[in-house]
Amino acid sequence: MENQITENQTLTQRVEAILVAHDLDFKIGKFKSRSIDEAGQLIVGEKNEYFNLMNLKTMEVINTCKKGYTISQNAEIVELVLRGIEGFGDKLRVSKAGTLNGGRKVFIQLEVEETSQVGDDTVVRYITIIDSNDGSTGLSIGIGDVTMSCSNQFVKFYKKGDAKFRHTATIEQKLKTIPELIEKALAESQLQIDIYNVFVETPVNTNVIHQMVKHILGYDKVFTSVEIMSKKSTRSIAIMDELYSHIEKEMAGKGENMWGLHSGITSYTTHAKKHPKRANGEIESLMIGGAYQMNQKSLDFAKKFCNITAE
Repeated sequence: MENQITENQTLTQRVEAILVAHDLDFKIGKFKSRSIDEAGQLIVGEKNEYFNLMNLKTMEVINTCKKGYTISQNAEIVELVLRGIEGFGDKLRVSKAGTLNGGRKVFIQLEVEETSQVGDDTVVRYITIIDSNDGSTGLSIGIGDVTMSCSNQFVKFYKKGDAKFRHTATIEQKLKTIPELIEKALAESQLQIDIYNVFVETPVNTNVIHQMVKHILGYDKVFTSVEIMSKKSTRSIAIMDELYSHIEKEMAGKGENMWGLHSGITSYTTHAKKHPKRANGEIESLMIGGAYQMNQKSLDFAKKFCNITAE
């Protein structure tokens, strides 16, 4: 990012630099949908209230919507974020951005300048913004982190209604609220580090490891019956064995504690779990897909085990 953006650039130039550097330089079009019969012919006179949303760079229809849906272009989102972080000075910087699933969603990650310590690990914190071009979700702000010793990634979007914008929100509403939401996300991010440090102080035994695996996969090596395990596919068994392997590796380095166990799950989701074979497929899985869901299950299990009630 630093190679494309300089302090002397105008806001418009900085926005353009981010769009080009991260393949976000495309627009979304909204076109009246037409009813087609089985033979591919236009049905004359048929009323159709829907519109097609199209990626004008790839010319792919990414979804349909009704007339009242308001498009948010990538440039608008990037500008909103850049204007929203102006008051934070050097505390935040845009570190990564991109598209998910052919431009259906876009994301921007803001790196928090100050690193955090979890046990013996250095953790880099992020504020993550996701918006949809296909109308499936509003703009959402969440948190994330990367453990430097193992590059394990974790992202969490909170379900609170005030952490999202619907596409009907005005740009004035968004500009007014984004800095406040980023401030809240920074606080949530620090709270997450505090939670991780509770994990470090919480010892676990082998039974807890098996319970975690069963919570994640629905089966494990100890608490799942032989009858059920005999019906599992070779692939399912291989996934379980690999998950155990990542847990063993992380706990060997981080200790026999909940931080090591949770890190075993994020190690698997970051480095081993299958993800969509398309641009940013790994990030897509970690932010909105199967890896995201697996990481949330791990966090929920760990917090419950440690008697942590914070969301």
